Amino acid sequence: MLNINLVDYRGLVIPTFANLKHLELIIEDDCYRARRNLISFLKASPYLQRLVLKLEPCMEYPNCWKILKIGGAHCPHYYIKVVEIAGFWPSTSVKHVMYLIKNAVALEKIVIKPLQKWYWGGNRKEREEVEARDQALQQLKGMVPSNIEFVCI
Repeated sequence: MLNINLVDYRGLVIPTFANLKHLELIIEDDCYRARRNLISFLKASPYLQRLVLKLEPCMEYPNCWKILKIGGAHCPHYYIKVVEIAGFWPSTSVKHVMYLIKNAVALEKIVIKPLQKWYWGGNRKEREEVEARDQALQQLKGMVPSNIEFVCI
């Protein structure tokens, strides 16, 4: 597991992780560095089969995806079969899901764990968890191709 927040890996040489099959990355959800950093680590992990993204809110520039309008960079990955995204926030995290659907050629399964309201300081209630899960399901249901198993827990 690597926390790749607050570092811009552009221009840095990341060693190749040729034997790496499972990678967990902690990245900022809506920050301009997030996709660039993700691409850098995917390129450095050519045989990766399982990717877990643990999304955290971008504290530096909220909603900076919108500010910089980072396009859909194409970086095909041929071995990722399972992607898990923890901390899914409907207004910002969809960009990560769509990027991975387009670039993970062998993708078989996407697991989404929504960000519950208790994360932001409220009380954790079962109703809020159900609402977060339902909102994530509604937003992604039509976007995930039928050949990819989609699970929201």
